Amino acid sequence: MKICCVKTRDIPAAITGTTGAFAIPFDTLFADAVPHWIEREHAEQDTSYKQLIPYIITADVYGRFACYPRHGNEARLHGLYSCGIGGHIDETDKAETLLQTVFNGLYRELSEELKNFQRDSLSLHYKGIINEIDTSVGLVHLGIVFFAQCKDGYYPEAAAELAGLQWKTRTELNKLKKERWSDLAFELI
Repeated sequence: MKICCVKTRDIPAAITGTTGAFAIPFDTLFADAVPHWIEREHAEQDTSYKQLIPYIITADVYGRFACYPRHGNEARLHGLYSCGIGGHIDETDKAETLLQTVFNGLYRELSEELKNFQRDSLSLHYKGIINEIDTSVGLVHLGIVFFAQCKDGYYPEAAAELAGLQWKTRTELNKLKKERWSDLAFELI
């Protein structure tokens, strides 16, 4: 399967050279970036590209955040909690602009991971990006962070990938052992 990537050199070195969260406008960040569709197996090994990963932090009407224990496809994250919903952008998500391509991937991921996904029941806001260079996995991924606020009366239910979904306050989240991306993303929320 081919996934959406951009050349690492097309992202500012101040971002790709460090681990952090960056509140930078989407158009500014990706002004020189052209999407490339690369076989996932190759992209996982090639640091000359960054795989774009929509990463959605979701809050209910009470200000609690969705979190779930990691399991499923990413064995390296088992035993940790995640506060982000998202994943790779597939070639089927391709659109005229990079921004619309990202949104297509984001909505597809939400519809796959939430049984009762309702697009109109979320208020969605782009917040920035997260980058991590401490692991070989981090070197080839770039998280595009969105905040999704559930509207009154909407309570997302987990599909299989998000089994164990819980709603936690920030104080409760601080007590959980979470994946690094979740901690970075919360710097933007």
